[in-house]
Amino acid sequence: MIICLLLLLFIIMPVISADAHQRAKYNVVIDTDCGGDDFRALTYFMASRDFNINAVQSVGGVLDAETSTQCLASLLCELHHEGIMLGKGINAKSYKKNCQQAVDFWRNRMVVSMNPHVDAVSKAISSSGKPTIYVAMGPLTNLAELIGKHPDITSKVSYVLWTSRTIDGRPNGYNYQMDKPAYEKVVASGLKIKVLDAGEIFYPDDFLSLLSEISTPYARIFTKYNEGQAFSSVRFCDDLLPFYVLYPELFNEIATEKNMSVVTPKPNSYFDVIATRILNSTETEKGVIITSFPQNSSMLSADVAPIVEQIIQKYGYMEYKLVLITSEMHSHLGIYSIIGAKMGFRVLEYLHVGLDELSIVSNAGTEPPLSCLNDGLQIGAGTTLGYGSIEVMADADASLSIIVNYNGRRLFFKLKDDVRREISTDVMALVRKYGLESDVYWSELRSLAIEKYWVGKSRFEIFDIEEQ
Repeated sequence: MIICLLLLLFIIMPVISADAHQRAKYNVVIDTDCGGDDFRALTYFMASRDFNINAVQSVGGVLDAETSTQCLASLLCELHHEGIMLGKGINAKSYKKNCQQAVDFWRNRMVVSMNPHVDAVSKAISSSGKPTIYVAMGPLTNLAELIGKHPDITSKVSYVLWTSRTIDGRPNGYNYQMDKPAYEKVVASGLKIKVLDAGEIFYPDDFLSLLSEISTPYARIFTKYNEGQAFSSVRFCDDLLPFYVLYPELFNEIATEKNMSVVTPKPNSYFDVIATRILNSTETEKGVIITSFPQNSSMLSADVAPIVEQIIQKYGYMEYKLVLITSEMHSHLGIYSIIGAKMGFRVLEYLHVGLDELSIVSNAGTEPPLSCLNDGLQIGAGTTLGYGSIEVMADADASLSIIVNYNGRRLFFKLKDDVRREISTDVMALVRKYGLESDVYWSELRSLAIEKYWVGKSRFEIFDIEEQ
């Protein structure tokens, strides 16, 4: 057994890490009724950088559409992917009442307020430059309605990936029973449908204890929501949807009729191992050439070495790495370049989008010190001058703000005014005390940048974000 697990790890590790810093491989929209298995699937999707998640939408099935929307808002905010478009769908035709088990499952969520986007899924699909996988974790009610309103949108959907029990190659499970007419309408549309029948595969008893060794936000959220649950009775269901997209070789797929196939997991595929690998998202943070970045004191400057562990614990390895690269490229460890790296990374995180998928207009101008923000932006968001994905506006109205264009959307990110004033006050105090030409000034500025603005300022708290 141990040998098989090790062999599987060696097989899947290159698949996960080889393209970690390329653009995301798949565009997806996700339709969910927020059962417990839906939560697990959503967490896997969000933990993987192989997905541009352009919209998530509720549907009434296990939970009603209103409650599902609230649960989705909570999860997006807790994982800091609140820029993913949230849609509120409709209840399935046979929907009657909440499933108490699912209500109890979401008891540990934080209550937040997010306004759903109107027509989130149709906008996400129609605006995308490449085909979208429509992931359905509940009845097909929303998709049937979407096809009725926008029949041309089917040309932009590569396939529908949907979970349902099957009998003789046809769906017969809960998701099908909740809205049979919706299924028939989707079939009649000509869309390619892949029905995933998960079978009877269960998590191991010690799955949550294995996650206790993983410090990523995804593993922590997974553990929080499943607290107290005996995993020996937890069956893989919607959980397998992201695994199929990432590792189709671990599944059998049989065409059953026109435009439809049934997907089933191959035995002994060790999906629990894959689950822990995906939730341990730090495993994907290799470089393009450099496989790992220094974290021990012998390879770092004396003022950075003592705080590396603290930075990684507070903000994650990726932010540490991006600020490190920014500072080396910038040839100076400064406040504005650090803020730029944090801002750029926050953009990708907020939208859950891969590199090279968006463009940025920077309002920081070309005059230092504000223009130093641009170096951090290029590294943090991967929007480089070489790719032509960043534009710098003239200096007349320079500010610590950017405009982000992605998939037909326009967002405004700005450093909060109180933080901007704080930086100005701190820097001017050093100038008055030491003068710009003093070596002591630059030494003190570096210390200020490290301690107060790298370690002391969270990227989740220092930016105002507005959709325009």
